Amino acid sequence: MPKRYTNKKHLLWVSNLDCCIKTHYENMDMVGIAPTNPSACSEFNIIQVHHLLKPFYSSRGMGLKASDKDVIPLCEKHHRELHMMGDEYKFFEKILFNARFGIATVQKVWEASPHKQEKKNDKIDAKRFSSKTFGRKRKNKSIRGS
Repeated sequence: MPKRYTNKKHLLWVSNLDCCIKTHYENMDMVGIAPTNPSACSEFNIIQVHHLLKPFYSSRGMGLKASDKDVIPLCEKHHRELHMMGDEYKFFEKILFNARFGIATVQKVWEASPHKQEKKNDKIDAKRFSSKTFGRKRKNKSIRGS
């Protein structure tokens, strides 16, 4: 099983950013090319860290999510909509007319992170299951005599 990179400080930093879709619309508005009916963010402004379904820096597999390098900030509304659609490329194509928006954003977020060089608190999550899960010995069942 491949090892998964984790970095809790980076995740915390990403969770304090604005929704990347909102930021993209604001940048488009500054240039004067914003759509007339943009997808609004959640009114509560709760940011969730989304691990890409089709990661750039790592890989995914059955029961294995992308590494913590492959995260983007999404408001709860957009995060829920993305998972309901189930396909990142289709979601970003529908919302932003750019299917590869998630991958481009992951690269920008990782490069801007103040925690990308940090090794002290990083760890490779090699053992994903506890010894209790698989290492448990069966209790001897007594066989009742005849």
